[in-house]
Amino acid sequence: MAELALFVTTFVVLGILNWRYICFLLPFYYFGHCLSYLNGYYRHYGGNPDEPIAWGVSSYDKLYNWTWFYNGYHAEHHFRPKVHWTRIQALRDQILDRQRAAGVRVINVPHALGFLDGGRPSEDRPREHNRLEFEPASPRS
Repeated sequence: MAELALFVTTFVVLGILNWRYICFLLPFYYFGHCLSYLNGYYRHYGGNPDEPIAWGVSSYDKLYNWTWFYNGYHAEHHFRPKVHWTRIQALRDQILDRQRAAGVRVINVPHALGFLDGGRPSEDRPREHNRLEFEPASPRS
C-alpha cells in the first residue's frame, strides 16, 4: 500500500510542478505494463497446466538469461520456485530428462519476443477441462 501511495504522490507532485511531466511519463508507464504483460504471456503460452514440471515455458538465450538473472528458466522456476537464480541451471541439468518426457516447451527467443518464435505449441495434445467448469454447484442445505 505504501508503494501505491508513493506512486500517486509522485504524480500529484509532478502535476503540481508541471503538468507536462505527467503527459511525458504516463505513456511510458502504460507501454511498460503492456510489455510486461506480453513477457508474462509468452512465459506461459504453450505450457501444460496438467504437468507441474511443464507449467512454464523456458528460453535458454544466453544474453537474455545473463541480463535478466536467468529469467528464461521459467519452467524450472515453476517446478521449484524456491531455487535461487544462481542454481537454476544446475536444477535444469538434474531434471532435463523429466522435462523432455513431460514435453516442456522451449522457445528460441527471449520471452518478450515470443511472437517471433516459429515453434507454436502443439495442438494435438488433448485438452482436459477442469472438472469444476462442468459440474453444477451443489445446493446448499
